[in-house]
Amino acid sequence: MTIQVSCPVCGKHYKVRDTAAGKKLRCKECSETILIPELEPVEEEAGGDDDFSNMLNDAVELEAKSKTIRRPVRRKPMVKAEKYQGDEDGPVTRKKENNYIEDLKGTFLLLLDPSNLFIFMLLWLGMGLCLSLLPFAGLLGVIGIIIIMGWYSHYRFCVIYEAAAGEKHLPELSPEEGFFIPMIKWIFTWFLVHFPAYAYVGVIFFLYPEVIAEAGMAMFGVQELSNNLPVFHLSMFVFLYCMGLFFWPILALCVAVGGIESVFRLDLMVLTIIKSLPAYFFTATAIFFTAGLQLGLDLADIEWGIMGLFLMRGVMIYVELVALRMIGLYYHHFKNQFAWSWG
Repeated sequence: MTIQVSCPVCGKHYKVRDTAAGKKLRCKECSETILIPELEPVEEEAGGDDDFSNMLNDAVELEAKSKTIRRPVRRKPMVKAEKYQGDEDGPVTRKKENNYIEDLKGTFLLLLDPSNLFIFMLLWLGMGLCLSLLPFAGLLGVIGIIIIMGWYSHYRFCVIYEAAAGEKHLPELSPEEGFFIPMIKWIFTWFLVHFPAYAYVGVIFFLYPEVIAEAGMAMFGVQELSNNLPVFHLSMFVFLYCMGLFFWPILALCVAVGGIESVFRLDLMVLTIIKSLPAYFFTATAIFFTAGLQLGLDLADIEWGIMGLFLMRGVMIYVELVALRMIGLYYHHFKNQFAWSWG
């Protein structure tokens, strides 16, 4: 004998054995728990019709109730989800790449940024006032100039390093490595730049001692060299000096990013320059412009006055900061073409 039961929630019908009377059944449709009723003894034969009528009424009622229950609808996603792992290049994880041209524009317009302008003004006022007043302070002034130039040398390397790391702003004016060692590193890089040209002049003086006897040590000045050296030797001097300037950006990067020991790997320097020649040539142009502007100011027979010198110092600081940031940006955007692995 079987017992017919219906789920009170969804109305699904089940048939179970009479031995399961009093037990519970879980609905397969909606997971509702259904209590299986106990069988009642039949007292009268006539009462069977009443029981059947009651069961029929209950079934009709449950069927009507089940139609009023809204079953949850499982909606399919409109767009199939894409899976990405790690930093895989997808629409969610894709990062906007740095643009070399945009970074160069930001470098040339660095003074439009309030924080950069504030740092530049402090740098300009501090350097301008100190270097204008300290020469009149005797020995203490000389010591002060050495300290300031050492600090500024450190700051120059910081500008290169921060730009190489992708930083958009100028570093803060708070050196952490003292002043003496950075100044020695800075002088060392420029010594390497000047060495080929002045070594050539030294050989000429050794071969023609009468020239240096007449001009003295002042012969090593730019104006004296242009006036006393023959055209061929002067051309060789200018060529070697320009070659030194051409190598200075990679020398500065070696000191600021790679470490002072990397300046002795001339082979890696040349290989790096060859692999990224257009970008490096553009970067070296900024150094040529800065050096040419400084040389022009030194040779110009103009009485600038205190205010004029102060203004020109501001111009030189701006031009130098732009050139140093260009060196850092060259590494930031083209470091995959470097012969070193500096991170």
